[in-house]
Amino acid sequence: MENNQIEVKQITIVEDPRLSLTQFSRYYGSTLNGRKRILIGGKYPGDYIPKYYNIARDIITATFSANFDDYDLYFEEFRRHAVRLKKEALVFSPKTDNYRNRYYSAGALEGLIRMSDKLIPILSKYVLNTNRKRAAIMVCGVKISAKADMLLFDLTGEQIGLLRFNFPQARLRVKEAELALKVLKVYAKETSDLTFKSKDCLFIDIPSGNVLIAQDNPGIESLMTETCTEIKKNWLAL
Repeated sequence: MENNQIEVKQITIVEDPRLSLTQFSRYYGSTLNGRKRILIGGKYPGDYIPKYYNIARDIITATFSANFDDYDLYFEEFRRHAVRLKKEALVFSPKTDNYRNRYYSAGALEGLIRMSDKLIPILSKYVLNTNRKRAAIMVCGVKISAKADMLLFDLTGEQIGLLRFNFPQARLRVKEAELALKVLKVYAKETSDLTFKSKDCLFIDIPSGNVLIAQDNPGIESLMTETCTEIKKNWLAL
């Protein structure tokens, strides 16, 4: 008699509201269906996490952390890596993460190269360090990841700002950059008692080629708390 075994896949359920910084910052500007998908993705996370830009993020943060005196060297490095990644991608099937991470990361590097004239005058004001610390904050009962990609310092070694990259080709949602930077600023204040000027909190949107800064008006803080209140309410109903 055959012994038929059926493997039952276990479903992970996150009981308390918890979102990545990207999920949270995109929630407000999404449609009702889009908001529901974000919450479902957070409450019932799957085993598979797409890796399309990990290589680009690692290359960019490591290269900027070198703090070259000649800023053209950054973009020469990015150009070299982009060529290499495109060649490496050809070895893999286009349906695999090995291909997509290399191919999309090469595209992100090329996008950053196109921003060189805009970025050099901005980044030359800072000493840049990679941020390796995982972090999160609680806002109105919602846990939000709060990891900046890079930390910005002055010449004395004092941290004066932070930086976040946006890689995906999808159009930025309404208030996406502002909400992401607000979360990061709140985290810095709550954990290290650091208060940053808006102009020193940067959101680099590679697809559009824009550099956005934080907003300090009371409206963005109210929007953050109101959004978290809605997320907590809807989370429980899923």
